[in-house]
Amino acid sequence: MKNILDIFGRKYDNFGVVKTSGILNKPGDRLEARVTDSNRKVLKVSTDNGNSKYSATQYPNGTVVETKVTKKK
Repeated sequence: MKNILDIFGRKYDNFGVVKTSGILNKPGDRLEARVTDSNRKVLKVSTDNGNSKYSATQYPNGTVVETKVTKKK
């Protein structure tokens, strides 16, 4: 049985080598998804200790608004 978190994490081949890397790679990375009272679908991802953030909101009429923020190091 596969772990549900495998869809967000790293994928390994039969030899234990990383094949692909997902969204959530390090401790502290966050993924939030919700549907609001006004039927908006909201997705938020925060990685790299909050230095990189992405959000997407889909409105009931189908419009999608995406925002990406990356802090300078």
